Amino acid sequence: MEVNESIFDFEYSFDYYAFLEEVYAFDTPPEVTVSLGVLFMFLIIAGNLWVIIAVFRQPKLRNTATNIFIVSLSVSDLLIAVVVVPFHIGAFAYGMETSNKAVCNITAYLHWAAQCGTTFSLLCIGVDRYRAIVQPLRPKLTLQHAAIGCILVWVCALGYSCGKFATVGIVSENNTIYIEKGNETIIAHSMYHFCYVTDFEIDKILRICDFLVMYVIPLAIITTLYSIMVYTLWFSKAPTNSGNRNKRKAVKMLSFVVLQFAITWLPSNVLQLYYAWTVDFPMEPFLWSIAPSNLCVFIILCNSWINPILYAYFNESFRKEFRKLFPCFYKCKRSKVSAEDSSMTGYYATNTARAGGRTRVSMINSTVA
Repeated sequence: MEVNESIFDFEYSFDYYAFLEEVYAFDTPPEVTVSLGVLFMFLIIAGNLWVIIAVFRQPKLRNTATNIFIVSLSVSDLLIAVVVVPFHIGAFAYGMETSNKAVCNITAYLHWAAQCGTTFSLLCIGVDRYRAIVQPLRPKLTLQHAAIGCILVWVCALGYSCGKFATVGIVSENNTIYIEKGNETIIAHSMYHFCYVTDFEIDKILRICDFLVMYVIPLAIITTLYSIMVYTLWFSKAPTNSGNRNKRKAVKMLSFVVLQFAITWLPSNVLQLYYAWTVDFPMEPFLWSIAPSNLCVFIILCNSWINPILYAYFNESFRKEFRKLFPCFYKCKRSKVSAEDSSMTGYYATNTARAGGRTRVSMINSTVA
């Protein structure tokens, strides 16, 4: 068993023990953490695996730079599901002890690399969309450009995350609790090993860097790019009503991309800065509980299962591949519609409904095309 050099010795009075009882009252129930963790893991793995399989199955999807960047995004989200979620469930639901330094360091490193990969891949997607919408006359990014971009994304992500090796390790906490019972003093000792920050001064600096590199700067770039795209689309002239509808959908989609990134990543970044830089931490039971951190982790996990919906499912080519992979889903929907149509009385009513259905389908297809 390998234990890091950091050992914290605490001597608590009975009053502090009572305070911990108040803290535990705010902790998230283990069943909630496990249920949400398993649900989010399933959503992240299912959605992002579908994206990767769809791209490699369909030549049309493989031949665009945007989809290569989307695959890079899916890989980082899968890494979050495989590495971050199980470790989070073990630590937050069951208080899992970690005494192996290698496991601790590698988990923290991959956790940060996955988050960096997600952020940098989103930037690449934003740049590629910007060129397609604002600069349509310029040559499109080729697959070689996309491959170089993905390599740069992961070199930067893996390189930047090396800072975690200097700040994270195994912490051994030696607790001594004194409990007065009548004329006797009961002394209880406990030793607990967990993966945590070992160098707080370096960690404080890295938290500032993380906030700038992984949130503020990417958000500023994404907001600028997508604002120009929205402006370009909004003031462009569409020759038909269907073109106007598509334009409004695109504007809503682009706006949601920025809002989704800003909302899901903000709580975790702010909380980490607060914990790292607060000198006189208030004796507020809720802040000492795992509830705030737990909530922020699940908010940021939402980003990983929303991404496949946002960047892939709204794409018609991805939806066609989804129908090929899961034909039963669409057959069930069609059979349900057919059953509803058969309940109508009269030959004319039935054929009118079917004709209307064909008309609506043809209109949708022509709009997408």
